[in-house]
Parts: sequence; C-alpha cells; structure tokens
Amino acid sequence: MYFHIAYEEPVFRPPSEGRSLILQATIGCSQNQCRFCGMYKMKQFRLR
Repeated sequence: MYFHIAYEEPVFRPPSEGRSLILQATIGCSQNQCRFCGMYKMKQFRLR
C-alpha cells in the first residue's frame, strides 16, 4: 500500500533520519526568535 503525503517545503531534518516517515503537524517554528537559527524565518508558525 502506498500513500502520497504532501509536505509543505522546506522540510529540514538530519541525514540520519532520511528514510524515516515525517508527520508534519506544524509549519515553521513556534519560537522563531533564536539568533543562531535561521531555518524557518521565512515561515510563520501554524498548526497543520
């Protein structure tokens, strides 16, 4: 059985999790104020 899951890009994850299933429950970062991290600055946090 095959399911196609549409992810909202970008999706960041480490290479060690490359073959695992992602359940995208949120978009963006709930904090989004860290000075050292710019991963989700282009996305506003929201529940999916």
